[in-house]
Amino acid sequence: MIVQEFKKKIIPDIEIYELGDVYEKYEELIKKSKILDFSPIVQVWTSSASTKVLSYYSHGIFRYFGKFPSVVARHLINTYTSENDFVIDPMCGSGTTALEALLLNREALCSDINPLSTLISKVKITKINKNIALKYLKKIKNYVNENTCTNIENLIGLKNPEHWFLKETMISLTNIKTAIKNIDMESIYKDLFRVAFLSIVRRVSTATTQQGRLFLDIETAEKDAFPFFEKKSLDMIDSLALIPENINIEIKQESALSIKNNKKAKLIICHPPYFNSYKYSGINSLELAWFGENHANVRKNEVREFFKVGKPEKVDAYIEDMVKVLFNLQNLLEDEGRLALMIGDTIIRGNYIPVTQMLIDKVSNNYDVEISALRIPKFTEASWVASQRRKSGNVGINLCDLIVILKKKN
Repeated sequence: MIVQEFKKKIIPDIEIYELGDVYEKYEELIKKSKILDFSPIVQVWTSSASTKVLSYYSHGIFRYFGKFPSVVARHLINTYTSENDFVIDPMCGSGTTALEALLLNREALCSDINPLSTLISKVKITKINKNIALKYLKKIKNYVNENTCTNIENLIGLKNPEHWFLKETMISLTNIKTAIKNIDMESIYKDLFRVAFLSIVRRVSTATTQQGRLFLDIETAEKDAFPFFEKKSLDMIDSLALIPENINIEIKQESALSIKNNKKAKLIICHPPYFNSYKYSGINSLELAWFGENHANVRKNEVREFFKVGKPEKVDAYIEDMVKVLFNLQNLLEDEGRLALMIGDTIIRGNYIPVTQMLIDKVSNNYDVEISALRIPKFTEASWVASQRRKSGNVGINLCDLIVILKKKN
């Protein structure tokens, strides 16, 4: 199947509704978010595509909780840039913007403070040769079969590994990691298999795979990790063999609070952690431990989001950090360039906190709001809303994502 045919069959569109057509349905959300107080135009964005459909090309190589939706990235890039324009994503997560920029022939700089995120993003946009990758996978399989060891990887920053992994699982994972490390192969293939390996860590552990937070679910544990690694590797190889060659996308590890670049962007896409929602270093603590990184060291440089703290007054610290981020990003925009901010409000002990409105008020001297949208997810999309804010089978009744298009003031 050639790439063009693949694109036509798989890539979905975003659905956009004008506020007047859906106001009654979302009136409660609109009033609570105070979106009409800061935005001259309000819309509703959604997508009827399932998680599987949204995983076109290499978007599905890693189960990344709270992932930035590919259809939103595609719509923003198509709307606010032209081919060969420059896009920045300073909190790139699993690399959604990077891949969409690649597919749409834009230049891009994508960064994240989390080294796991930058590795995933780098692999997601790196085209591989399928035959070469399959040969390396066969070598890994042979190595694992012939060099079974009894030593267990020293998991940095994970206080109680035996709580999250069966002993047999840790031995199996250690064997796979050792094989990837010891087999001589080109770096792009070594990174591919590292991501395949890290992507199955949660699946074979005793932690649930259904939520971002780590909860014990012993029935999901698997003693032998290799069948899962092999299947994931084969899926990734098929996906990465289809993408175009990357010549215009740079991935680097850097904080959004301090990122600098000489070239200015026409569009910046920013999807930060939400206040009182996921702490990404914590969500990925198992993967980071097998990656060789202490999740506590990553956390020191994250935006302060106070996940599980449950104190509304902490929103001031979150807003303080996000104001610094948006002020810094202003320096990376072209004159009258756009910053697309996808963010979320929160509810603590029954009280709605209009985080977005509070943040926009703080940056109103630097940006004009052009348009805002309520982003309503559907089906089983692995988003913050879908995973944590269900009510009677409906998604987005209590909370939704907000997308605000900010225009840089001269």
